[in-house]
Amino acid sequence: MSTRSFICKETPDGRYFGIYCHSDGYLTYNGALLVDHYSDAEKVDKLIALGDLSVLAEKIDPDPSRPHSFEYNERQDDVCVAYTRDRKEKAEDTRARFLTPQDALESWGEYMYVFGQDGVWRYFDLCADEEPVLHDVKEDLAKEYKRMGFIEPPKDCYGFWSEQSVAEYNAEIRKKAGVLQ
Repeated sequence: MSTRSFICKETPDGRYFGIYCHSDGYLTYNGALLVDHYSDAEKVDKLIALGDLSVLAEKIDPDPSRPHSFEYNERQDDVCVAYTRDRKEKAEDTRARFLTPQDALESWGEYMYVFGQDGVWRYFDLCADEEPVLHDVKEDLAKEYKRMGFIEPPKDCYGFWSEQSVAEYNAEIRKKAGVLQ
């Protein structure tokens, strides 16, 4: 099962232009990736120009010397998987478009991320909010990591965390800091 999301950029007239992303749309995956790796407008534009995604990752473009496709055994782990480029779907079916939170919700979206005109990532939690409200991704990530028990936010690690994996991460941080447990 997937956590569907939309990744958008706010236009000067206040509308949202963006793409669909099929997998891992939750805050500690897509939200964290967007904050960590897509923090400037040019890179966000390049991501959106790629069209709808199966998977968001740290990089947009694959290493041309290695295979990269929609097939699991031919994917570069740190590269986005796009429906047009990597699965060869028609561009007109996967291109970016103007979206509203209602459009995203009607398309089974659970999150809608918006890169604001001010360069800040915000999101709509389409399952939790009665009325669409923009939340700050960085602020809510910090709260979520604290709730999960992290002593500091994880770096370049995205996804769901079990209690044991949080404990192991914290132990590694303490070890690096020279703190005895």
